Amino acid sequence: MYKRLSKMVIPPAVCVCLLSSFNPVMAEEAVAIDEVEVRSTILSDYLVTTAVITAEKIKETGARNLAEVLEGVPGLYMATADKNARLVRIRGAATDQTRVYMDGMPVFPLSGIASNSASDLAGIPVDNIAKIEIIKGPGPVQYGTDYKGGIILITTKEGKGPGQFQLDLAGGSDKRFDDSISYRGSDNNAGYSFTAGKRKGDGYLRHSESDSEYFNGQIKWKLGEGQNLTISGWYMNTDRDIANGIDQKSGNETSATSNKWSGDTLIGGKSDVKDWRYRDFKQTNVAVQYDQKVNDRFKYDVKIYHVTDRNTLQVTNGNNVKLGTNTKANPMLYSSDWTSSGDGLELTADWQVARNNTVTFGAKYNKLDWDSGDNTSTKPGGITDGGNDKRIGYYLQDSWQFDRKTGLTAGVRRDKVTQTFDNISGKTQAELADLDDSTTDPVFNLTHQLDEKNTLRFSTGKTHNFVTAKQANANRKAGYAVPGTEKSTNQELGWKHRFNEKSSLDIAAFKNDIDNRIDRLPSTTEYRNIAKTEIQGVELEYNQRITKRLKGFINYTHLKAEDTNAGVTTDAANLPDSMFNYGATYSVDKFQATLIGHYLGKVKNTNVSTANSYGNIYNKLDSYHTIDLNFNYQENDSISYCLHINNLFDTKYWDTYDHQGDGINFMAGVSVKL
Repeated sequence: MYKRLSKMVIPPAVCVCLLSSFNPVMAEEAVAIDEVEVRSTILSDYLVTTAVITAEKIKETGARNLAEVLEGVPGLYMATADKNARLVRIRGAATDQTRVYMDGMPVFPLSGIASNSASDLAGIPVDNIAKIEIIKGPGPVQYGTDYKGGIILITTKEGKGPGQFQLDLAGGSDKRFDDSISYRGSDNNAGYSFTAGKRKGDGYLRHSESDSEYFNGQIKWKLGEGQNLTISGWYMNTDRDIANGIDQKSGNETSATSNKWSGDTLIGGKSDVKDWRYRDFKQTNVAVQYDQKVNDRFKYDVKIYHVTDRNTLQVTNGNNVKLGTNTKANPMLYSSDWTSSGDGLELTADWQVARNNTVTFGAKYNKLDWDSGDNTSTKPGGITDGGNDKRIGYYLQDSWQFDRKTGLTAGVRRDKVTQTFDNISGKTQAELADLDDSTTDPVFNLTHQLDEKNTLRFSTGKTHNFVTAKQANANRKAGYAVPGTEKSTNQELGWKHRFNEKSSLDIAAFKNDIDNRIDRLPSTTEYRNIAKTEIQGVELEYNQRITKRLKGFINYTHLKAEDTNAGVTTDAANLPDSMFNYGATYSVDKFQATLIGHYLGKVKNTNVSTANSYGNIYNKLDSYHTIDLNFNYQENDSISYCLHINNLFDTKYWDTYDHQGDGINFMAGVSVKL
């Protein structure tokens, strides 16, 4: 694989090296290993392929939510998932196989338990974010190995100094408003940070309105020397309409065309289901964490948390509306409900057994109970399905710093899942038996600094994805076999070169071999295993400070993904073959301007086999190129202004085969510290 990738890596690498001859400099210095103390829980020490996005970088891009921030990171594809949700695919992995944490808490608690398309990265504001870290490929085992793509770690801002309010007000096209208020500060014994906000907008397409309110906060008490107690929480409540599909040829809205769904009466053998919406979509999590540094060699933390997730998904059955039919069996407005709550307990400890050797170990337990129902159910309260998902994991990791140049981290993690389900009418006890499975995943990472300008890295590891409780339940109800656990092997070879103080080049070649990939058969409710999937690619990133006032970046990603099932190999669907991002930031006195371009290569839609309501099938999306422009003006220490223009040249493109991309739009705002 690396031979093939070298043909793609070497030519652009040579070009960039030639460009560096006019004495450019790196934005980030190569890792200088001046101390041999190992702090294994810090990602900069682990040295896997990561992207670190600071609050300053977020401000430069003008991003208002997490989805917009992640668009320019190499290896990340911001996809439009089910129900128009914005979710990320890291190195080609599925959208629900990326973990997102905020201050150590899971942001989407249903990830890996139910494919909840209500989850949306565009719903996470960035006002209170201090730093975003993205792990691509196999990461430290303490974060889990139940993912294929990677992990996104969000750190919120801490309070420092006397308490101070900050008011952020923004508005723009499509009747969008994004307002928040924060209060941060600290005293001798505690630091605190709170943010509350509201976002609202009509959306670019018909029936795409949204209305969301959110709150997050944290209080950290210093109990004594090396002892802290932290209470943190997150709350979100959203109503979101979902734009209907649009036929590219006719420009008209599409609807479901077959498979009687949710009590929809068929007319001419076809359905007319459209105008989906989420109502009362709420997520909460509350955590209490105690951490202690016992001595210079040993520290630990214990975390207890409670999470909830609920929503109501509604859709209009158009044929029933036309026929005037509104019965329990054939409703005009069909709705399904999801309710879940869970608790977790985690322990992590670091023990520095020698000056150059640190052992990290820990354990995790969580259990989530869920219920799902609809308004056609005959059961009391409309509950039709339910069960629980219990997971136990424990891990051991050892990190060595052999000398000033070479570091190695090796870890192993074991996870076990137990899923139980409510009784399903007509099923035998054998068919209703609990699902029980476990995996053991090793991870290995090696970094070697050749000289002060060149660093090599290699990582390999195994990850897994258990079948989600909702997938297993759907298959058992329909009489299908439950898919087996999806397992994958990740490999990466990387090289970072520092030309001088102002420029750097980073190249990574990666490969992901997946066995028993879990996928849903098109136009059915059945989930199945695909025997073999191979994803491989290359990432290239170049950063440069050109002058004191001007800096820029370029990154490129090439992806190739193939499925092999029953001896037949096909291209995996819904992935771009290439992604290209570039940007430049110019700063002078109080003013800053940033231009960012995005190019997305063609996307194959080979899993689209059913014609839409206009009889058309779209097997490929054309490539497209968009440009964003952002302006910031810092009037003084207390007041700043911003203007963000998205898709500056109004490029016409399609996110999916039936979802038209946003046209030109803008957002202007002011930030005031009170």
